[in-house]
Amino acid sequence: MSETPPLPSYGELLSLAGELRSELAQVRAELTAGRGEIAELKAESAGLRAENAELRRRLGMNSKNSSKPPSSDNLAKTTPLRKPSGRGPST
Repeated sequence: MSETPPLPSYGELLSLAGELRSELAQVRAELTAGRGEIAELKAESAGLRAENAELRRRLGMNSKNSSKPPSSDNLAKTTPLRKPSGRGPST
């Protein structure tokens, strides 16, 4: 048969309870700090989302949907209709 370990003394139990209280206080402080950090990150994220939406809106503007002049439109490069023949320029 296995022997059961001896029960802790009253002093040992008090010491353990003190350690647990201290550890609990530390965990609570870390939790409070973490919650504050989460709130800051949420606020920053909301600001960045708003900025992103504004930049996307501006990126979609051209002379047809804003007061910009047509010369400010970004003209897309067109692909040539002819394929190069592979021959050099005539001399």
